[in-house]
Amino acid sequence: MPQLDLNTLVGERFSTLQLTMGINKRSNEYGLLNGMGLFSEKGIPERFVKIETRNQTLNIIPTSAVGTPAPAADDPDGREVIPPIPTFRHAKMHTLLAEDLQGVRAFGTDDMPEYPDMKMMEMLDKIQREHMQTREFLRWQALKGNVYDADGARLLYNVYTLMGESQQTIDWDLTDDTAVDPILDGNDELLDYLEDQALGETITGIVKFCSPGYWSAMMKNKAFREAYKYFSEQGGGEINPNRHLVRQFHYKGVTYIRHRGSCSYKKRDGTVVTHTFIPANEAIAVPMGTYECFKTFFGPAEFLETVNTEGLPLYVKPDVMKLDMGIELHSFSHQLNLVTKPRLVVKCTITP
Repeated sequence: MPQLDLNTLVGERFSTLQLTMGINKRSNEYGLLNGMGLFSEKGIPERFVKIETRNQTLNIIPTSAVGTPAPAADDPDGREVIPPIPTFRHAKMHTLLAEDLQGVRAFGTDDMPEYPDMKMMEMLDKIQREHMQTREFLRWQALKGNVYDADGARLLYNVYTLMGESQQTIDWDLTDDTAVDPILDGNDELLDYLEDQALGETITGIVKFCSPGYWSAMMKNKAFREAYKYFSEQGGGEINPNRHLVRQFHYKGVTYIRHRGSCSYKKRDGTVVTHTFIPANEAIAVPMGTYECFKTFFGPAEFLETVNTEGLPLYVKPDVMKLDMGIELHSFSHQLNLVTKPRLVVKCTITP
């Protein structure tokens, strides 16, 4: 085999621009929220997000005589500028050693060496999966209100505090013997609340992400259980491979999704912290079809070539190690996952 020059390899095929553009083009829908596209994404040329809120209301326009000036609005929409919110840096270094490329044959062949490009693609896949898992974790944290760091101890921010709003909790009392349909009563309360609080936002549907415990409690209701049984028998309960073993069930105005997602973080002392996305015995209700409610902002990386450029979801920068022993791949993401109208995210509970 010819001698492999890592410096030439980095300069020609594995430059920062090529790796960054390549990894952002790769298809990866890691996790339920990422796959659903609930959060819209936007690149910004700085690492601070500036949010302006407006108390928008819709008013009926009265009639006016033809040829007269159009009446001006009585009062402009109230505006409030939130103090700049920083994006948060998530970075990690991976190494691709020269030894990893030494004498390794390609899978399925007897003597063909495994090309550096193939090894690089494997490494990029791992880098992307880790960053997508991180983004999924941060988005679930934003839905719950408190966004913690990976260790689960350091609070980065609270979306309700940032936006000056409070969390709404709605309880479904399935033990109320006086209620003709307790699930419908709870759903009506949820729909009425979201409709009243939309204030100019578009809502096309309601999704309730259910923990296993919440789902089990709902299944104890005879009407819900029989409706789901019929739904399943008609083929609606089949697992959708594109939604990570998720079953979606629409019942009385709300789409229910049972989800038991979690992720983990290994500390330096070897202990593992496991983060469950949905609190036990609870559900999270969110509106679908909104324009500005769920946002992910990406700031530029800290490279000279990215100064004053719009941020990308992920950057990868290669660097040849000392003595040409391998290549270091430094991955960076400056992001802020934010619920700009957290009042529209409803905590759902069930009376035991």
